[in-house]
Amino acid sequence: MTPTAEKFFALLRYSIGEQQEPPTMRDDEWEAVNVMAAEQSLTGVLCQGVIKMSAVASLSDEVRLTWFLQTEQIADANKRMNAASVKVAKRLQKDGYDCCVLKGQGNALMYPNPLARIPGDIDIWTVGDIPSIIKLGKKTNPEAQPMYHHIDFAPIGDIPVEVHYRPAFMNSLIRNSRLQRWFSEQAEEQCAHQVELPDGAGSIPVPTDAFNRIYQMAHISKHILHEGIGLRQILDYYYLLKRGFSREERLHDELLLRNFGLYDVATAVMYVLKEALGASEDMLLVPVDERRGRFLLNEMLLAGNFGHFDHRLANSHSQFSKNMQRLKRDWRFLSYFPSECLWEPVFRWYHFFWRLRHH
Repeated sequence: MTPTAEKFFALLRYSIGEQQEPPTMRDDEWEAVNVMAAEQSLTGVLCQGVIKMSAVASLSDEVRLTWFLQTEQIADANKRMNAASVKVAKRLQKDGYDCCVLKGQGNALMYPNPLARIPGDIDIWTVGDIPSIIKLGKKTNPEAQPMYHHIDFAPIGDIPVEVHYRPAFMNSLIRNSRLQRWFSEQAEEQCAHQVELPDGAGSIPVPTDAFNRIYQMAHISKHILHEGIGLRQILDYYYLLKRGFSREERLHDELLLRNFGLYDVATAVMYVLKEALGASEDMLLVPVDERRGRFLLNEMLLAGNFGHFDHRLANSHSQFSKNMQRLKRDWRFLSYFPSECLWEPVFRWYHFFWRLRHH
């Protein structure tokens, strides 16, 4: 781990309360950590640590101003996202669809300061006949192309909207069938689970903690294997587990994770939670796998949030080069997550024919 990464994680642990002493940094180190925070979409969380530090440590005016301005910008972005999430949910409910907002503003409510989490787009699970949801998506966004699990609706201002008819998926067709059946069984409860957003923005349906412990691991798995995953998604899972669970829930979740092919990824995520974020043993859902965890942490540091800063993908301009990059990625991940890597070419063909049928 580089000196910058060590400082970054020290500030992150201090920001979330897992480290009591603030890190000491020079101004040039603050700048490097700020860049890394942006790459991992964790600037708002680290801002909370800087606010704490300003009361106990000497920070230059430039450092303090840089981080504090970002705090206000992130808070404003969250307020816009809250309003947009309410609007999307009401629109779908008006059209007769049960729905719930995945991740996003529901996850933000788990944070000590809900306005500190950097928002992305709106992902909303919409329950109903898939062809009719696709038709509605194309009505709002004629250019939209349906994917296996979602279709892009028209954005709200500058906020992208993905409407999911499947919350997530696995490459393994067998395990994916189990996962989709479980999603269907859980749908009614999730769409009925309402929460209030800050500052009177309104209420939205979001998944329960029990659902999220499985769903969000499936989401993490998909991004690890297909695009790249950043620390923001890992921190979301940290705050989810911090809300607690019983011994019976742990055993039940472990069984589900194994059944859906998510157990190996979960052991790697637990390593990152423990070693990088400082999570305690009682927070961990399954045992730590150091080999897989070290690999995952290194991938996240190389690639940044959702793989957007992965220089290994810099030359992937043509479809052929993108396919070659995916094959190389599967090969790199094969010894760590073999089942999903081996099933990936099969699922790619399945997805190809699925899209032809739903075009």
